[in-house]
Amino acid sequence: MNKLKWIFILAGVFFIFPALAFAVADKDYFVGAYYYPWYNSNNFHGDLPLGSSTLIYYLNPQQTPELGWYNQWNPAVISQHYKWARYAGINFFVTSYWGAGSDEDGVIQNRMFDNSDRGDIKLAVFLEPVITLSNIAAETNYLCDNYFNRLGYFRIDDKPVVFIYVTRAMTDANLITYINGLRNAAIAKGVGEVYIVGDEVWGSSSAFKNSRVSQMDAITNYDVYGNLNAGHFATDSNLNTWQTNCTSWRTKANGIGKEFIPCVSPGFNDRGVRSGHTPTSRKLYNETYAFGTLLSGMLDRAKSLADGNMIMVTSWNEWHEDTQIEPVTPAAPTNQDSNSGYYTDGLYYNGYGMLYLGILRDKTTLLALCDYDDDGQVSFNDLAFLLDYWLETCTSDVNCIEADLTTNGTVNFADFARCAQDWTGH
Repeated sequence: MNKLKWIFILAGVFFIFPALAFAVADKDYFVGAYYYPWYNSNNFHGDLPLGSSTLIYYLNPQQTPELGWYNQWNPAVISQHYKWARYAGINFFVTSYWGAGSDEDGVIQNRMFDNSDRGDIKLAVFLEPVITLSNIAAETNYLCDNYFNRLGYFRIDDKPVVFIYVTRAMTDANLITYINGLRNAAIAKGVGEVYIVGDEVWGSSSAFKNSRVSQMDAITNYDVYGNLNAGHFATDSNLNTWQTNCTSWRTKANGIGKEFIPCVSPGFNDRGVRSGHTPTSRKLYNETYAFGTLLSGMLDRAKSLADGNMIMVTSWNEWHEDTQIEPVTPAAPTNQDSNSGYYTDGLYYNGYGMLYLGILRDKTTLLALCDYDDDGQVSFNDLAFLLDYWLETCTSDVNCIEADLTTNGTVNFADFARCAQDWTGH
């Protein structure tokens, strides 16, 4: 049977079942995730043995990333990250940056920018505290020469975007000096204006200062755990307070012509790397609720806060703090660990597979999953794209993740049904 006949048959099926509803997004959101390119040594960015600076290493039975304790110098690792991210509807990664010549710099430049599986995913840098007042001009010069003009660097209003970690901890004077140093260096190099996003949000809006926020283009709240202040389990009350605080920050920022980018997270547990913090479960309320309900609840609220429909996720792969949404090898829930419950603090953890990618996809994408030709609608051209995958290139191949919308390992009729709600036919 030729492709054209298949297209008309499948189009008919779409019209027969127009009410199929799979996702809960009201529109497409522009989603970014904080990405850590520091897993590039043989100890998974921590003490040996491999993985021993993460919570999941100590679980009983132990859990592992789907890709194992990986090394990001392996281009196949970055390729799979991009495939998963495209599946989840992620539009850009904000990559942790530790300076010119660092291992992270090497991974970003040599493995992330030119990876053929990057697709349309953009990259921006996240300036860590090692980028200081004394080296901000030199580091900006380096970024101008090696990052800002590269294909795939994230730009807003044609300005290269730079995220700065924990601006809220800088004094007023140091913040102004730091940002002026960044801006002036970029202008002197001929790059022009940069779009600066500061990690400025903490607690209630009473800390808001026009003189600080006016130095930036947008503000965000990287530390979701600290902002949520929930203890073991967040509740609707915690989420509503968080939403109220963020709404106030957004209103104040918009009032001086700046944007607010809400940030969400699936949970928090940093006991694999440090002590002193009470972990927050990936479940709302108590253990009877489902894994993923915290992220789902935060996304529901964040969507009403998003200037330019932009939402950030903390994080793609910060395994030390267990904020990652990157897939974990499937495993049954456990609250047992190798140190009498110290690491779990009584909370349950599961090998969640692609759960969090699915939640993010369903909450923030509408046309993005099926609008393969990026024309703002789902139509015959997009059906033809899926059909090509189905009939010729993807019968059972993980590389088909962009078309395997049901994540069952193949591209088939179920994936066409998954696009039914996006069908417009014009």
